[in-house]
Amino acid sequence: MFAKIFEHAVIGLEGFELTDQEKNWLKNHTPKGVILFARNVQSPKQTKALLEDVRKHAGKDIWAAIDEEGGRVHRMPWSPFNGRTQAGDFGLLFAKDPDKAIKQVFQDSYKAGTALKELGFTHNCAPVLDISCPQGDPIIGSRAYAKDADTIATLATACMFALHDAGIDAIGKHFPGHGRADADSHLAMPEVGADLDTILQEADVFSQLFQKGLKHIMTAHVAYPNINKEVATFSKYWLQDVLQDDMAFKGDIWSDDLCMQGCGMPIPEAAEKAMDAGCTVLLVCEPDGVQEFMATFTS
Repeated sequence: MFAKIFEHAVIGLEGFELTDQEKNWLKNHTPKGVILFARNVQSPKQTKALLEDVRKHAGKDIWAAIDEEGGRVHRMPWSPFNGRTQAGDFGLLFAKDPDKAIKQVFQDSYKAGTALKELGFTHNCAPVLDISCPQGDPIIGSRAYAKDADTIATLATACMFALHDAGIDAIGKHFPGHGRADADSHLAMPEVGADLDTILQEADVFSQLFQKGLKHIMTAHVAYPNINKEVATFSKYWLQDVLQDDMAFKGDIWSDDLCMQGCGMPIPEAAEKAMDAGCTVLLVCEPDGVQEFMATFTS
């Protein structure tokens, strides 16, 4: 359906060093990037060496991504990554002292961004642009800055500017919004029962960041059945009509991990459907899923 679909993939790796299979993929079927997780990081020296090896086989232009939001979502158990303030606490500070909160978010994200750059990363899957919603599944919760779009946009902009200043591309997530979802999309296919006006009002965070220079967003593996039956990752309505046409987004649209249960379909089918909907970057994070994806699209 799509020529060289693997060139749009950002793939997870198995361990601390590249396998022979991974070296072959990187050299002969080069994906757009790699993404590292806790299983791939042992020390700063080892992480840097791993990414240098990736570039040795794939070329210097390959992307290297990671989830370093701060708070409970971090992959590298050393400073400055393991002691960062979670987004929700910055939001609480913002309610008392907005200027101090903005300054602290910037400093925190810049420190993390410069450390990521030094290790060889190019992209960070942050900031979270979802709202904090008490009735939603706790998978987002304190990962969100606040319960209102304007506070989130203000603090997320500080995070984005800091990452960009450090030389790291920010990836805002999860479009059009995961905060109200009734399940964890890693484990099930969540739904949001809100109406279109509510979702668009909360998704205005994305628009505000586009205007400030956000070039990457990640989709939500969430369905909004009152508006469109498709999960957002696979929805032309959300990714083309709303995101690209109405919001005038011109950057890269990353699928969330296609190995997650929220996809509700086999990985090769999910990859083709995501690209057809408008995704330009396909996240395939789990080693078994990468094997299935690469076997399908490189044979």
